[in-house]
Amino acid sequence: MKKLNVILIGIDTLRADHLGCYGYNRLTSPTIDELAKKGVIFKNCFAQAPATAPSFMSIMTSRYPTYHGIGENIGGTGRVICRMYALDPAIPTLASILKKNGYQTAAFTTGGNVHPLMGFGRGFDYYSVKHGWTGNFRLDAGKRILLSDDPRRWIRENARENFFLFLHTYAVHNPWDPPKRYRKFFVPEAEERLIVPLFRNKTKADRAHRKQLSEQTRGDTYHTLHSFVNPEKPEDVDCLKALYDGAIRYVDECIAALLETVNALGLSENTIIVFTSDHGEEFMEHGMLSHLQLYNELLRVPLIIRAPNLKKSVAVDQIVRSIDILPTILELLHIRRIPPVHGVSLIPASRKNLNLLAIAETETRGCAVQNKKYKYIYPRYKSYKIRTDELYDLEKDPEEKNNILFEKPRIAEKMFSLFEEELHRENLTPPRRKIMYLIK
Repeated sequence: MKKLNVILIGIDTLRADHLGCYGYNRLTSPTIDELAKKGVIFKNCFAQAPATAPSFMSIMTSRYPTYHGIGENIGGTGRVICRMYALDPAIPTLASILKKNGYQTAAFTTGGNVHPLMGFGRGFDYYSVKHGWTGNFRLDAGKRILLSDDPRRWIRENARENFFLFLHTYAVHNPWDPPKRYRKFFVPEAEERLIVPLFRNKTKADRAHRKQLSEQTRGDTYHTLHSFVNPEKPEDVDCLKALYDGAIRYVDECIAALLETVNALGLSENTIIVFTSDHGEEFMEHGMLSHLQLYNELLRVPLIIRAPNLKKSVAVDQIVRSIDILPTILELLHIRRIPPVHGVSLIPASRKNLNLLAIAETETRGCAVQNKKYKYIYPRYKSYKIRTDELYDLEKDPEEKNNILFEKPRIAEKMFSLFEEELHRENLTPPRRKIMYLIK
């Protein structure tokens, strides 16, 4: 019997509030907006880490990072040696569960922090990696994976099978260098102001300076961007946002081509589409560029689910989490036997409040916990460079600007207790951790 297919689209570094369906004022996402109109849009979905590897692994396992063991992105002990955590073989993933239930499985990714050796390849018949190393400024064809015909060809070849397809791209990730048409899409001077200095230097001195800077920072995009952008100048930050938004528009048109293939093959009525991200991006809202902190411009991510057996045109405002994606997909597929997980199915969310708590954790960037009213951020280790713990009243201060920890320390104590209760809610044992090294 033909079951429902599943396509999971994970756009790396896509913050929810830069999409039209989440209230953005630029036309960045007409295709995604239309997808939201035909499905369920979750207005307040929160990632379990502001970093790619732990966040996507939480999506794939429905476990918090403590319990899947991928606590950080790929690290390095030098420019050519990379250290990564690997998933415990005993932990099932969404792909491995679906594979056991008769699905053909494939992933088309840009690698990097979703490297198959970390465990992301588990359960997939085919796992494509297209040169997605984001630690430097190479312009990889792999960043344009969604435009490739490979995923669409795979869909055509497997149209008569039950299939699960995972698509991942860094096309929205910094540094933002979308195809030429999209560099000037929203702010004409964005290309001249930033793309030319970063990528198109004509003189030998400019190229030498960029190479030296990249070597000094080991290709760190954060430091390189800061060398070309004055964060104190709003016009510089606006140009960064314009390039970011242009990259989103490019991805949106790639998704349109993908959905056209699904429609042309007559698969729309038996295919679940899940659209999400691992974390957002920050543009000096809290004094930094990139994605190094725990504020909601980073943790609030889009989540849209279009499924034949879900109500259409529904907006859910309550808190949900990335860990809830796996159990929701399995319930939509009527797969009952699932392993212990931290997430819950979101199918009832359109008719009742699930009263969920959102937590995020990383090894080096600290931890966060939030409910509808409050958010608490704290460092996990003393070496973490946060001046102090932070507490915010989200109802009065949704932009997290006014730290009220010293006014309401008892609330912070309660939020920490809630974090611990949620983290240890399920009777799960932290996995054995394994480190692997890659020589680039």
